[in-house]
Amino acid sequence: MENIKVSNTMLGIVTIYNPDIKQTADNIRLYIDYIDKLIIWNNSPLESDVRNQMMALLASFSDKIHWVETGENRLIAKGLNYAWKYAQENSYTFILLMDQDSQWTNFSTYRSTVEKYYDEGNKWAFTPYVCGNDLWPIKERIKFRRIFINSGTVIPTEIMSSIGGADEVFAIDALDHDLSYRILRKGYQIACITSCILYHTIGAPKRSKILHLFTNNYGLFRTYSITRSHIICYRKHKSFMTAYEKRKFFKEIFMWKLIRIILVEEEKIGRLKMFCKGIRDGISYKFNEENN
Repeated sequence: MENIKVSNTMLGIVTIYNPDIKQTADNIRLYIDYIDKLIIWNNSPLESDVRNQMMALLASFSDKIHWVETGENRLIAKGLNYAWKYAQENSYTFILLMDQDSQWTNFSTYRSTVEKYYDEGNKWAFTPYVCGNDLWPIKERIKFRRIFINSGTVIPTEIMSSIGGADEVFAIDALDHDLSYRILRKGYQIACITSCILYHTIGAPKRSKILHLFTNNYGLFRTYSITRSHIICYRKHKSFMTAYEKRKFFKEIFMWKLIRIILVEEEKIGRLKMFCKGIRDGISYKFNEENN
């Protein structure tokens, strides 16, 4: 591993659910050489035999892989908290979050760059330039952000410990927003390494013939979860959010989501019901001391 100090260690966690076995194994190969341990948090049904099929393709990395078989879809937050505890117990410096569909172009450069800034005393969370999400012109090597997406993000274990791990109220949706705000509220920064590229697909993208509207085209459960979780996240962090972030929240969650369901997405009646249920449950959610 070029330019990587042995004093810093990196634990990765990739969450998988009924994956394309070969493609997921290929994606893992793009970064596993450059990390010290990888937790594969497998939410697939046990009868699908994902572990044996994938390990047949990743046999040369068996000493680096730690499998967790949940036997059911426990989503992301529980896996992240498992990785955080594992990192604490085994003294890993960094935790890398990965999605099964994400593809790296230059992970070795990303890790060495993360370590360089960290060793210079910058206590940041790090994220790559993610293609497909809010692209901006690349003008500088480091761009500080307020929000990251989970996949590709590296969080120093000490920062994860300072915020108390993931809030499992956000089992999958709005987890990245909640983590980002909590990291910022603790006085840390989120640094995007713009020279390092991660290709990441969200949902099942679809564009309409009418007005060329784009949607991630999530199903019924995710329509509900996205709506509910983002409303809870807004209520939790609204005093910290900028005016721009608040406007964007209302546009995306209420206006554009409704328009996309009506004009682009399938199962319109079902998704409208889940959308309304998500609004109701997000507004009525009761906070406790742990997640407030």
